[in-house]
Amino acid sequence: MASAYDFEFSRDVRDALSVAPSRGSGGGDSVFSSISRLGLRTSHSLTPPNRNRPFTSAGDASVVSTSMSKLTLSTRANQNEKKLSPAEVAKDAERVVNQLVEQSISFRKEGKLDDALESAKQASKKERSLLKHVRANDLPENLELTNSTWFNLAVVLEANDLPEEAVKAYTFLAKLRNNPFAGRVRVNAGNVYYGQQQYPAAIREYNRALDQTTRDDKAIATKIRRNIGNAFFRLGKIREAIKSFDRAMDSAPDFQTGFNLLVCHLALGDLEGVKEDFHTLVDIPLGGDDSEEDILLADANEPSSEQDARSREANHFLLTAARLVAPALDPNDLAVAYDWVCHALEQRHEHLATQMRLEQATQLLKNKNGGKAAVKKLKSLHKKDKAAKAATATNLSFVSFLEGDLAKASEYADVALRSDRYNANALVNKGNCHFLNGEIDSAKDLYLEAIGVQSDCARAIYNLGLANAQLGLAEESIHAFEKVHRIAPNNPQILHQVSDIYELQGRSEDAIKWFNVLTARVPHDAANLSRLGQIYADSGEESQGLHYQLESFRQYPVDLDVISHLGSWFVQQEMWERSVYFFQQAALVQPNEIKWGFMVASAYKRCGDDDRALSEYEKLHDRFPDDEKCLRQLVDACKALGRPSFRFEDRLDKLLTKVH
Repeated sequence: MASAYDFEFSRDVRDALSVAPSRGSGGGDSVFSSISRLGLRTSHSLTPPNRNRPFTSAGDASVVSTSMSKLTLSTRANQNEKKLSPAEVAKDAERVVNQLVEQSISFRKEGKLDDALESAKQASKKERSLLKHVRANDLPENLELTNSTWFNLAVVLEANDLPEEAVKAYTFLAKLRNNPFAGRVRVNAGNVYYGQQQYPAAIREYNRALDQTTRDDKAIATKIRRNIGNAFFRLGKIREAIKSFDRAMDSAPDFQTGFNLLVCHLALGDLEGVKEDFHTLVDIPLGGDDSEEDILLADANEPSSEQDARSREANHFLLTAARLVAPALDPNDLAVAYDWVCHALEQRHEHLATQMRLEQATQLLKNKNGGKAAVKKLKSLHKKDKAAKAATATNLSFVSFLEGDLAKASEYADVALRSDRYNANALVNKGNCHFLNGEIDSAKDLYLEAIGVQSDCARAIYNLGLANAQLGLAEESIHAFEKVHRIAPNNPQILHQVSDIYELQGRSEDAIKWFNVLTARVPHDAANLSRLGQIYADSGEESQGLHYQLESFRQYPVDLDVISHLGSWFVQQEMWERSVYFFQQAALVQPNEIKWGFMVASAYKRCGDDDRALSEYEKLHDRFPDDEKCLRQLVDACKALGRPSFRFEDRLDKLLTKVH
């Protein structure tokens, strides 16, 4: 989930750019109607756009050139047949400019940004030529055509990641005389500066836009003030941002601006301001600045999708704000903080209050001593509405499962399923109970049903993989784990399961591939490194096997299996001194195990260092005086060095006599 504190910049550029009608094609009622649909942006959301620039072929650009050549030739032919009046020449030129703008728009929709830019530039050049002709012949200027042409050029420049040129185009539009949309164009220029993180310049353009906004454009003025507040927030000027957000909320309150204001007060630690902002958010009607009566009338006529969008926006900002406010109000007593938030929500948004109480129970479960309080909270919500009952029963089933009470876990899962048969989490909980009871087939059926309800339910798919593995269905198990791997990439548990199954099947290449992915994701897991080293060794790649065993030892130097493997490998390679180090490490791990001392002494003997071998045997004898093998090795070592061994022989005889 994205951070709730994010004030990222986003622009909603509409694809449908209209073209100014040519002279004589419409009446005065359509003056600059095209610009009203040109996607003039007045607000930022919290997520930055993705403005990747695709490559385009050069072939489409030639189409523009060819079509223009044909139009020019056609115009010249007509002029030869009949001399056109200045007004008719202007009309033909307008038609050509409109065609180029339409072509640019089509190219931009198709992602051919280079071709779109070429067409837009040609249109702007021809529009300038047309303007000179119009002024020379004292004809009326077509302001609509100028605006649509240059606005399209600015948008295409912006899409081609040419911000400086785009700002110049927007500025040119804003400075046109008698341009009623100069303020909105200033907003676009500010948006470009905002996207380039030039926040002071963005604020300057937004303020100019605000100065050129009429009193009737209350909604636009509110969004401009929100943009100014966002820019101040980016500059770290929180108090200035608060002033802008406050003005916007006084004019036309909306959820996004109210949420931004709450975050600012939260950043300053002003808890009273946070509480006031939260109450303001709760009191905002779903229609923003519409009255309740207007909303009720709109409900009868608006498409349900628009109503749903309003409701989703309200729920998103209210829930996110509630999740921020509750821990901040009283970190030492979350119960009191959550109670305050839930009480504030209950007046107008009871379903959100219930959801927050569920989240409170979840937070209690995360605390070491909060289990009983969480269960109590869940049980208090168990008798709420149907949706709340299903959610609480699901959570209670999970808690009972963790406590090992499978009977109660299964019972709560049944309650949740009776309330909502299409509850994927409840189906998974029920399946888990069957799984631990050894009823793998029944568990598998429930996991499959959960996947049918929610195709991307990662828990169900993962558990299905486990069930298939238990049933010996290796291929089906791998298929399930690879599917959940696509949903949750690089999850160590999933990678481990796939690697493990491939290793058990003896598919070394696949096992190596997945273990490599796993070790890249979890590079410090000694067990995985050791297993990968063993697979490499079994596959004949001794050097790689040694590398991963050494890495495993470096991460966890007390694993006796790895230590023993490394010591034995160096013995096989007759690298006695290297093997001594690992056997000594093993002796440190198991100081009461005499075999490691024998291995150290044996390594010294094999490399010809009998003196150190004798010294090791003497140390062992001091620690284990009744070990027969140690005494025999001491006798042999003394004889090999030509030293008297009678005292060790005497002790050996006494030990043997004592034993027998």
